[in-house]
Amino acid sequence: MVKVLPVEQLINECVLFQSVTLEEMDVLLHASEREDFPKGARILDEGNSTRYLWIIQSGSCEVRKRLSNGNEQVLTQLSPFSIFGEMSFFKPAPHSASVVALTDVEVLRIPGRGFDQMLKDGVPGAQKVVFNTVRIMSDRLRMMDEWTAEMVQSTGSRSKNAEWHDFRSKLYSDWQF
Repeated sequence: MVKVLPVEQLINECVLFQSVTLEEMDVLLHASEREDFPKGARILDEGNSTRYLWIIQSGSCEVRKRLSNGNEQVLTQLSPFSIFGEMSFFKPAPHSASVVALTDVEVLRIPGRGFDQMLKDGVPGAQKVVFNTVRIMSDRLRMMDEWTAEMVQSTGSRSKNAEWHDFRSKLYSDWQF
């Protein structure tokens, strides 16, 4: 088992582990890895592919998105008990953004292969992590919807508003996953 913060603290403060029991957490931690990154390190690079679910134990990071002009836009800051990498973890694909350490950072990461096996084996803690991740992603999507709707409205452009409504319609009814 890897060295981590007190298990009770992870369960109580990290949304990913809500409702996970101490016994279930021991199984998850046994399959996990711990890693340290110095300030300025690029933990994830947009466009690369790794299958880890990352949990920040200490320190802070920025999530950055590459723009068409080559610059990076900061999307958000992550603090202890935040998670990242969930999109590529559950649907293997290149990372949609980069994560850069703002301070020295300690992370706990769950490898995809080991997690897949836990799900196949019906490990309750793994199932709870999936459920909690769905909740996290739903909250993030809701915030993105609100932000996007505000942005479209603020442009005052009828064509952009129509484009937004067409996109939303396709998102919820036409796309095949």
